[in-house]
Amino acid sequence: MSPAQREVFVIVDEWWKRFHSSPSLRDIMDMRGKGGIGNTARLVDRLVELGVLKRLKNRGRTIRPVYINFRKVE
Repeated sequence: MSPAQREVFVIVDEWWKRFHSSPSLRDIMDMRGKGGIGNTARLVDRLVELGVLKRLKNRGRTIRPVYINFRKVE
């Protein structure tokens, strides 16, 4: 995992711990303070490929760490 990917994972993980919901790509981008939506989406996509994050395609705010499971979301 690259430093940028680790940063995105920590943001998503901490967001879930604090708000009990998923951050948007814009939230992640704002928390990082750098890059654009496309770069943030690529980082999230890569973390999904690595199996660290899960999300539903074509649905907003479904990004979550793999250890969080909800029957309605899966």
